[in-house]
Amino acid sequence: MLQMSKLIQSRNEWRNKANKRADEIREHRRTHKRHRETIAELKLKVKKLEQKSDEDKKKRQPTDASCQI
Repeated sequence: MLQMSKLIQSRNEWRNKANKRADEIREHRRTHKRHRETIAELKLKVKKLEQKSDEDKKKRQPTDASCQI
């Protein structure tokens, strides 16, 4: 009877440990996914700002050339 109790206790400990590990892995995946989405959004913003900056530079170049003449 004592061995059966130890076996059940050991099995429950193993099960609890496995559940905890699965929860941690699941939470890590969710966090990682959120971070990847945030990075993608920031990259998109940077790209848009670079394009806007390039457009502004192109608009300014003709006026700079006319001022030098």
